[in-house]
Amino acid sequence: MKAEITMDFNVASTGEAQEMLKGLCEKLRADGVISAYHFAIQAETGTVTEKCILEEGKVIA
Repeated sequence: MKAEITMDFNVASTGEAQEMLKGLCEKLRADGVISAYHFAIQAETGTVTEKCILEEGKVIA
């Protein structure tokens, strides 16, 4: 079963939102609630996923 969720974050940076989502998803995966996850954050500078590496708020990898 798949689900799509839309959230509006009240955080200062894309990096904060990414870390928050990663933490939540990793906890759910560790608890056996989900088997996999993917997210895409729509930021002013572009799209940031769980695989992106950020430096100073910018995607570097």
